[in-house]
Amino acid sequence: MFQLFKTLLDKVNDGLAPAAAGQNRYGLNDAELACVSLMLMVAHADFAGSDAELALAQQYVKREFSLTDADAKAVVALAEKQATEAISLHEFTAQLKQLSYDARLTLLDSLWQQAYADGVLDPNEEAMLRKIADLLFIRHSDYIQAKLAVCGA
Repeated sequence: MFQLFKTLLDKVNDGLAPAAAGQNRYGLNDAELACVSLMLMVAHADFAGSDAELALAQQYVKREFSLTDADAKAVVALAEKQATEAISLHEFTAQLKQLSYDARLTLLDSLWQQAYADGVLDPNEEAMLRKIADLLFIRHSDYIQAKLAVCGA
């Protein structure tokens, strides 16, 4: 019953929220924006955001979605807002579980790069990545291989 009520409220809010129009302006769908939001959540898991981490997120958006610098910056700002307001990782991973296994592995690689962008792998970042990998149904061996590919340790 509660889920039905929540679903109805979400549909009403989607109709009222101007953010949905902003997402379409940049050509990103909800799953793509969820990927960027997860990157920023990983970047802030160590409670210290760095310029390198923010720059990596902007480069990712620019490269993956063929956006200009200004549009990439705006998308990252939108994703940052979404990540800050998020209650849990489930908001993002629920959408991303539908991706192919290879696409989820590619996302995990990008998240590892984000975590290691400042040259330090914080235990909080690693724990968040473990949780994300579990929520995306990524095998532990693939999680470890992705970590070794980026961190080398």
